[in-house]
Amino acid sequence: MRPQTAPEIIRMEASSNNDARRLAEQQGFTVLRVNQKKLVHRKSNFPLLFFCQELRVLLEAGLTLTEALETLKQKETNTDNRATISAVLVSLQNGQQFSVALSTMPESFPGLFVANIKACETTGNLPEGLQRFSLYLEQIDVLRKKIISASIYPALVLAFGGLVLLFLLGYVVPRFSQIYESRSMDLSFASEMLLTIGQTVENHGVLILAVMLAIVIAVIAIFSQATFRAKVGLLFTRLPKVGERVRIYHLSRFYRTFAMLLRSGIPIVPALGMVSDLLGQTLQHNVKTARHLISEGQTFAKAMSACNLTTPVASQLFRVGEKSGRLDVMMERAANFHEEEMLRWVDAFTKLFEPMLMAAIGLIIGLIVLLMYLPIFELASGIQ
Repeated sequence: MRPQTAPEIIRMEASSNNDARRLAEQQGFTVLRVNQKKLVHRKSNFPLLFFCQELRVLLEAGLTLTEALETLKQKETNTDNRATISAVLVSLQNGQQFSVALSTMPESFPGLFVANIKACETTGNLPEGLQRFSLYLEQIDVLRKKIISASIYPALVLAFGGLVLLFLLGYVVPRFSQIYESRSMDLSFASEMLLTIGQTVENHGVLILAVMLAIVIAVIAIFSQATFRAKVGLLFTRLPKVGERVRIYHLSRFYRTFAMLLRSGIPIVPALGMVSDLLGQTLQHNVKTARHLISEGQTFAKAMSACNLTTPVASQLFRVGEKSGRLDVMMERAANFHEEEMLRWVDAFTKLFEPMLMAAIGLIIGLIVLLMYLPIFELASGIQ
């Protein structure tokens, strides 16, 4: 009698239990039971912009959706991206709609993209929807990339200035301290404090570097939490001048996303529910209120103005858009207007902030050098 072997347990990712069973049977396994385990969705690096552009080109060339996805799967070299496209293909082969297949992977395909595809399925013009979403992704990141590029130079200046300060405090200042101690020179209070700091940095340099590294890691870990970032964003909105700019930045993203959804054929009330996540916590409450007012019959422009979701320019554009039936076009123009305004403000701010930052670092380094040489100047004046 042959001894019975214990059943083997295999793990695989699939959109449903039936898909998991089918994939296992295709690999030669006999499935006894399927246990579903919920996975914690992690942030995906799926190249959604390139996916939209390449899929649109293939569809416009005459390929079917399944053939186009199979082509993208074959050309994909990244394992995770290939698995994502494979999962979509399996769902399509099982008879699911494209939008339903995408909705099972929210870490790779956001809700806005799924809603746009679902609207295109009703009109039968999927390439146009992909082109519209590609253009949206390119435009929505213009301002963010400009802000990031504008912050690179100040960050480099701060990093270089910090290294120079560490070199002065950890190497140069202790050498001057040894010279002054050997000659028993009378030092001013500021010079004594500087030399004490330099000796501390020299004696405990490794510990100080470890503490600084721990602080950097802790700050990165804290800022990786969405709740903390939301609190920081709320704090920035309360700052004078800066708060209004942060509000306009969120509103411009809101206007552009809302215009894209309207062009996809999504009604106003559902579209407002989809774009509320793009705003801060304060404005999210305002969107819910505006959505309620519009569902009760109030006009879009009045509801947005009543809920503080407009600027004077945007409010006027929304009124014109409602009267002409081109609200999506006016929302797009409002987004363009405020993004250009923000870009001008960022340019002006960086042109003012960068020289001020360099001047501040220069003054600190100059002060340290002056305090190091001050006793020598005093000794020279005494000799004279």
